[in-house]
Amino acid sequence: MISNKQLIDLDIILKKNLNTSIHLKDFDKALRLIELSTNLQYNYCFNKTLYDKELEHSLQKIADHLFENVEIVPEDDVVLFYDFFGYDNRGLTQQYLRALKKLNKRIVLVFENKKRQYKNEAILAEIEDYSNHTIYYLEGNNRIELSNSLFTIIKNERPKDILMHLIPWDTIAYMVFFKLKGVTRYQINLTDHTFWLGTDITDVNIEFRSFGMNLSEQLRNIPVHKTRILPFYPILSTEPFQGFDFNSEGKKIIFSGSTFYKILGHNLEFFETILRLLKLDDRLIFVLAGSGNDKVIIDFITKHNLENRLFLIGDRYDLFEVMKRVDYYITTFPFTGALMTQIAVAAGIPAFAYVNSKSLYNGIEDLFFKSENFKHVESLDELVEKFSLEHSKAESKNSKEKESIINEEEFAEGLGKILKGENPMSFLEKRVSIAASYQTFNELMIEIENLYNPTLESTINKYLSAKERLKIIPGYRRNYYKKVFKENKVQFLKELYYYLIKGE
Repeated sequence: MISNKQLIDLDIILKKNLNTSIHLKDFDKALRLIELSTNLQYNYCFNKTLYDKELEHSLQKIADHLFENVEIVPEDDVVLFYDFFGYDNRGLTQQYLRALKKLNKRIVLVFENKKRQYKNEAILAEIEDYSNHTIYYLEGNNRIELSNSLFTIIKNERPKDILMHLIPWDTIAYMVFFKLKGVTRYQINLTDHTFWLGTDITDVNIEFRSFGMNLSEQLRNIPVHKTRILPFYPILSTEPFQGFDFNSEGKKIIFSGSTFYKILGHNLEFFETILRLLKLDDRLIFVLAGSGNDKVIIDFITKHNLENRLFLIGDRYDLFEVMKRVDYYITTFPFTGALMTQIAVAAGIPAFAYVNSKSLYNGIEDLFFKSENFKHVESLDELVEKFSLEHSKAESKNSKEKESIINEEEFAEGLGKILKGENPMSFLEKRVSIAASYQTFNELMIEIENLYNPTLESTINKYLSAKERLKIIPGYRRNYYKKVFKENKVQFLKELYYYLIKGE
């Protein structure tokens, strides 16, 4: 079981080791410690702020040690889109590429990793017939070589603007963009609800809703004059329908989808609510797309005998076609999936969204700003009641909200104005306090770690070697020796000998 205090104490130890590593010019270890600290803050939000001055300044020190400042004499209408993800129909890559084409920009698309484990064919197809573009993949065997690769690309292409589509712990991009002069750096705040590195390399912060704007201004140390809001629209997959592996004939399908951590927490209130909905009508079944740790979900299915009524269908590239074949959409909670809700609305499905006063991170009404009718419910009883009324209609698949979302042309026009220094959608700016929601988010992430989806150990293991973990992580040596003693007493004696005699 972990707590905020334990995480804060661990972060202090990581930063102490970070400072030592920088002093010793062990920059590989320093960068890994920065990424680990960022991951932990991203996962749990245990600090009172979302701006970590020490981490950002440490990255700047490392960049100053390793690289010279690079002064760019920019070419007009050249935009570099740096995309860590490169993931078809996820994130906002395709929306921005389409907009840049409409704006007649030269597109320099840079992916961090060519050896990706997921498809990016749809992304590449967006610009394959657009003559004024080039695509790069960073080359190198470590973070420093990858950074030098990015420097080379930027020097050759001389962009005027850089659109940063970053993973929250991207140290490579941070160091490079910090050392650039003469360019404007736009942060596409895709991960607007939690911690990320990048405040000090952001010239313009593009939010997609007011919640992210409020979080950035109140906790991320981003001043008001840097903020722009630009809602997005969904990319609708053209993949053909892949079918269901269950019989849906005569059934009414409730659908939802997300990474599974978004539906854990609050004593599994999401699944308890789905159970309440299923009890309304024997014809109702629930279908869940997505991936993650499914053990808790499977246990819930077994406990309530839902094997024929609750189905997991995994990650789907044919999401839009799936949506066309279901009857209702329930937004995920405790964490909402904004893009999935947009796809449901585009498919004409009635969508039910739950947002209480302490979970403003779930608010997505800014994405449906052209409608006065898209409203969330503030209690689960109200959700069940509204669903029951909708289900009682003779024809339920009649959502009228399709035109409520910003369209492709409007998105491109908005981006064009932002690139010119304007603030075209300032009318969406609604400033409210997010302190209670931020605290609720932190409590949820701790609950999820402790009860449903533990990731702390695997996160630490990803960034530190076994030897480093023994030296740095409190209690790790004790727990490690307990495990070895239980599994192999001879090996335990050997390890104890090396530790006592050689200090290893």
